[in-house]
Amino acid sequence: MRITVQVMIESDGQNAPELHEVARLDRRELDPGTVGLQLEEAKQLLASMQEVIVAEQVSRCLADRVACPDCGRARRHKDARTIKLRTAFGRLQLPSPRWRHCPCQPRPRKTFSPLAEILPERTTPELLYLESKFSSLVSYGLSARLLGELLPLGRRLHATTVRRHAHAPAERLEGELGAERAMFINGCQRDWEALPRPEMPLTVGLDGGYVHACEQPNRREGWFEVIAGKSMPTDGTAKCFGFVQTYDTKPKRRLHELLKAQGMQANQQITFLTDGGADVRELPLYLNPQAEHLIDWFHITMRLTVLEQMTKGLDQHTALAAADEVERLKWFGCRSIGGSYAGAGMTPRA
Repeated sequence: MRITVQVMIESDGQNAPELHEVARLDRRELDPGTVGLQLEEAKQLLASMQEVIVAEQVSRCLADRVACPDCGRARRHKDARTIKLRTAFGRLQLPSPRWRHCPCQPRPRKTFSPLAEILPERTTPELLYLESKFSSLVSYGLSARLLGELLPLGRRLHATTVRRHAHAPAERLEGELGAERAMFINGCQRDWEALPRPEMPLTVGLDGGYVHACEQPNRREGWFEVIAGKSMPTDGTAKCFGFVQTYDTKPKRRLHELLKAQGMQANQQITFLTDGGADVRELPLYLNPQAEHLIDWFHITMRLTVLEQMTKGLDQHTALAAADEVERLKWFGCRSIGGSYAGAGMTPRA
């Protein structure tokens, strides 16, 4: 059995549709190795289809722009070049002619390339998105290998390319973040009371941890501290963020913009749950006048567990009395903090 795959292009006018053959498949008896499309066949089919589609798009784009928009005369041809475009389905070389500007209007340049102006980036947004998405989950090298296995990229994708493409939007967003400030509270109590009724309370969890290198030269080198957090509105989608404490220069601004994106108002209640460390305690200071800080239940129980272990070294009578006090303290903390956890859809555990 022979299967022919064709692409039909229909124009807006009265011209007959154009047929382009993009693939031929041969199939014999049905078995697990021949059922449906194989990966290499699918990659070749997608690449061939894209070449036909893009060629038609470029041809019509140039035909629509050859006439001067001011006087309608056809622009004169200067020379012909090609530009390379990388997409998720292949690497294309597109004809990019250079035209002379019409003399009917003054122009800053005598010549221009319409295709280069329409496609200033040589990589499509979809491929950039895939590179950024996978590189945020695994290493740059594994991301390049995975995309090369699944997509007809046309040439080998290098880890340095993935890294450069992933860093470009990150640097742009970093530039748009704004300057760091010690205080983000503006206005006074009268201004806050005049604000519309806020949404339900926000609960933000913050915690820090250390990442150590597998071969650190000494105890002072080869490690760094990471602070991660999660903002959980009562109704809505939770958002996460993280930064390296010794590298990030705008941690408060980053957290403020995250809460602002979730609709935070100055009259809205916010509860910060941390491990009680100095770094994470200072981070949410002066972000919101209605904010409160609590030590999260996990780290409270860690301290209570230490107290329970200490009571075992006392005499029997004192140990029983101390154990009762620790148990009372545990349940007192559970009742006090339980409301904050319940607002975030969480349950405190001992």
